[in-house]
Amino acid sequence: MINEKGIFGGEISSIYIPLFKNKTYEPHASGYVTDAFAKELIATGIFKLNKDDSDGYIEGTITKIRIMPSSMNAQGIVIEKNLEMTIDLSLFNKTGAFIKKWTLLEYEIYNTSDVSVEDYNKREAMRRMSGRMARRFSSMALIDY
Repeated sequence: MINEKGIFGGEISSIYIPLFKNKTYEPHASGYVTDAFAKELIATGIFKLNKDDSDGYIEGTITKIRIMPSSMNAQGIVIEKNLEMTIDLSLFNKTGAFIKKWTLLEYEIYNTSDVSVEDYNKREAMRRMSGRMARRFSSMALIDY
């Protein structure tokens, strides 16, 4: 059902991705995720991204970000944390008719042994996770249609 360009029988070849909604307390997470999805969909070569005259749009929501200790050193200090992110994606055509919904979950362990770079490591983990989720979404969208 994949046409030369687009999905859903070629009906959706240009897509709009508004900023993902963030229902968590992690600031800037929606920017990382939205950026990763935009880059991935452009990289496939199947879609054009535009806001005006798009054939469809994706609504994304970050529903959960959870950070848990992963490992500790001999003194009982956490040196690695596990970051878990869940997002919901919905695809709509240009008239606003719902097409399909996906839920994606991803994990990443990041280093916290050096407090001065812990926040940086967490942000980089979010970027890597966002990229993996975007690649998985891109693959699923192409397989489904």
